[in-house]
Amino acid sequence: MIYAFCRRVFLTFINLFLLSLVSYTIFMREPSNLAFSTPHFFSGYISYVSSLLEGDLGITYNGGDSLNLVIFTVFPPTLELCFAAIFLAFLFGVPWGIIGAFNKNRIYGKTISALSSFGVSVPVFWIAPILLYLGAVYQWEIASVGQYNVLYEIPKVTGFSVIDVWFLDVPYRIKVIQNVFQHLALPTLVLAISPTMEITKLIQQRTEWILSQNYVKFSMTRGWSNFTILRRYIFRNTLPVLIPEIPRLITFTLALSMLIETTFAWPGIGRWLILSMEQQDYNSIAVGVMIIGLFIMIVNIMAELSLFILDPFGKKGWLNNAR
Repeated sequence: MIYAFCRRVFLTFINLFLLSLVSYTIFMREPSNLAFSTPHFFSGYISYVSSLLEGDLGITYNGGDSLNLVIFTVFPPTLELCFAAIFLAFLFGVPWGIIGAFNKNRIYGKTISALSSFGVSVPVFWIAPILLYLGAVYQWEIASVGQYNVLYEIPKVTGFSVIDVWFLDVPYRIKVIQNVFQHLALPTLVLAISPTMEITKLIQQRTEWILSQNYVKFSMTRGWSNFTILRRYIFRNTLPVLIPEIPRLITFTLALSMLIETTFAWPGIGRWLILSMEQQDYNSIAVGVMIIGLFIMIVNIMAELSLFILDPFGKKGWLNNAR
């Protein structure tokens, strides 16, 4: 087990080195940073990494703002959108998958299976402007752009508007809370389509396999209800399967959220990176790539730890690697 742990730590450091190398390469595309390459290209690499480890991300070359402050401003809105979509995906995907598995020979079971296969390939960057257009034409309450109305001022406590709005101490706080969730609703619904269909398909396939096992069939012949089978067998053997898929789902949803931020005028890191590319602000691009890469690595590590704690087969794998 110690050997397996050390191997994972070593691979983490390798990934951090490669990530910092990519970030430094982007950083050196800025002409004003060529002084760091004297006498060699990697001469300033140690200084660059040291600044990152000290928490000094530098400044933007278009405006001179501190990148520490900018990242705190633009990254939480993207995470807010991503986590809201993942929450909806689990909220709807798990029950739909189970319903589809229990009724696979009925019309709505086959419908769920067909929709889950089709929904994975739906291009959200195409659906987003269509729904926004329809919402504007038919005057939907949730057809709003931005994180909240510009007339409201919400103090930055955590950076997540759905949390910070509760710290607001004004007479019209309920109206501001309603406005925040109205702006969050449509982009979240659009973004949740693909992960919901993926979770539905995964849960349905896993549940159908469990229902086909002899011990489950034997329990059915004994008169066990579907709820008892669901509680005794389905949840215990299905939900742990989702844990290894969480990093991929979060990474996929994060990439999709960065694509639709421009459509919904969402003040996230994806829209900010696109603007930085247009302005050729390579310092901002380098830091943005570093932050996104670190976030994905943290998600993968947390998923591995959760799988190690919850899944006994995961512990067995660690022990086998240690031998």
